[in-house]
Amino acid sequence: MTDKSDAVDASRHMVREGRFKNSFMMGTNGGSTYERMLRPSAPHPESALTGPVGQESASGGLHNLGSPNALQLIADTSRIPARSVALLSITPEKGPMRYGTAWLIGPRTLATAAHNLLHPEVGATQAMLVHLAFDGHVARGGTYRVIDNHFLSGWRQRSSDISPLDFAVIKIEDPEIGNRRGWFGFADYEDAKFNNMIVNVFGHPATRPRAAMYGSAGRVVQSDPGFLWYDCQTEGGMSGGPVIAVFGEERIAVGIHIAGGGGSNNRGARLNNAAYDMFMQYQSW
Repeated sequence: MTDKSDAVDASRHMVREGRFKNSFMMGTNGGSTYERMLRPSAPHPESALTGPVGQESASGGLHNLGSPNALQLIADTSRIPARSVALLSITPEKGPMRYGTAWLIGPRTLATAAHNLLHPEVGATQAMLVHLAFDGHVARGGTYRVIDNHFLSGWRQRSSDISPLDFAVIKIEDPEIGNRRGWFGFADYEDAKFNNMIVNVFGHPATRPRAAMYGSAGRVVQSDPGFLWYDCQTEGGMSGGPVIAVFGEERIAVGIHIAGGGGSNNRGARLNNAAYDMFMQYQSW
């Protein structure tokens, strides 16, 4: 059986030019965690999402239509790593409210898809709220306003479902929430690392009751410098969610879920040098 040290070493194997940032999840809660058999199933909610959550806009665009059979409901969003994932409620320039997903990469910084901020069909986002660890009823990690955001100028110039620049960061008002909830690591791996890699995707399917959190596991089936394709099942509203590889206690993001990839596979923006550099620049925003 592989011990923890071997698993953590695997997370750093085949990293391009040392481009690796470890996760911070076991260090929260004073450095301790629950015994698995004693873990509470329904902690006291910290905030509630007001208003109904319905279906994502059917105007097309960048979201997925994979089979829902493999999606698993995350009922207890207080647990690692779900407590570091967030539902986004998005007021676009045109059309009805939309929904997406984001995830903590630092004390107050979350990563998401750039099309959650500037969509090629419904325009620029006018307002956004972040509902952290939302379980379909309450945001167990709180609800926050977005006070700043950043994506590459190349996305503004040519936003489309074929652009590999569909990644962004957002800054929320609480400067310490990540220190209490934990955040994902991220890495820019060599191509060979993705050969049959097991990955996990988390997000908030907007077509499910009240956009509760779901997850799916699968494998990378193809990669290129800008994208990853994987057989994890997804639905609209999960765009912006983390595509993560788990090595022992390390949860390392390798991509940002963005769209259906055609056929039976879905697609994420690969966490390449451009995405890695952005995340490093804004992690301690």
